[in-house]
Amino acid sequence: MERTQSLSNPDLARYLARQLDFFFPEPQSVDPAAVLQLVQGAEERAFRCFEGIRKKYFNEGDRVRFDHLHSDQYSMYLYMLANHHHRTGGDPRLATKLYYLNKALHGCDVFYTSQLPDVFLLVHPVGSVIGRATFANDLVIYQGCTVGCLNDGVFPTFEGPAILYAHSSVLGHCRIGRNVCIAASVSVVNTDIPNDVVVLGSYPNYEFRPNRRAFSERPPFAYHA
Repeated sequence: MERTQSLSNPDLARYLARQLDFFFPEPQSVDPAAVLQLVQGAEERAFRCFEGIRKKYFNEGDRVRFDHLHSDQYSMYLYMLANHHHRTGGDPRLATKLYYLNKALHGCDVFYTSQLPDVFLLVHPVGSVIGRATFANDLVIYQGCTVGCLNDGVFPTFEGPAILYAHSSVLGHCRIGRNVCIAASVSVVNTDIPNDVVVLGSYPNYEFRPNRRAFSERPPFAYHA
């Protein structure tokens, strides 16, 4: 599959370094060479993620593309950079700046210690807060969503593909089955959700309707098998 990107890795590293220096004007400037090393290290993960998404501007035909001016892609990319830097033992100050830049540009709060899956999609994720849950591939999160813990510090577990529509929440001791859609504004709190359902209603009175469409058949977020 052909892979293309709007900026070369060296140009992207310089662009990122300038952004970081603008938002965080500390006495010591960000080193573009260090950012380039990070960009090169995270490149494979970013393209592997985008290859798993059959969606315009991500993956069309035999071509997958990363565009730094596509804000959803860039929000996802900033998370992947910060998380990759954290996982490879990099300077936590740079990881923190990348996380903070994502909040400043996109209003998306996903800390670099959160482990999003290899294939995930953030859809104009303004106001979304994503914590340290256990996720599975083919995760879609819309705007205003929250995934996190309650006072006991227990985070949800997602067992398979899931879509969280706008302003929905998954909080606490939850096990979310495969092929689950959580409808807009629904809050799932300390509740297990079975496979192949659409979740409606309000906590604690949920309504489970059969989700008869496979995740790969649900446009416009149809994923490779």
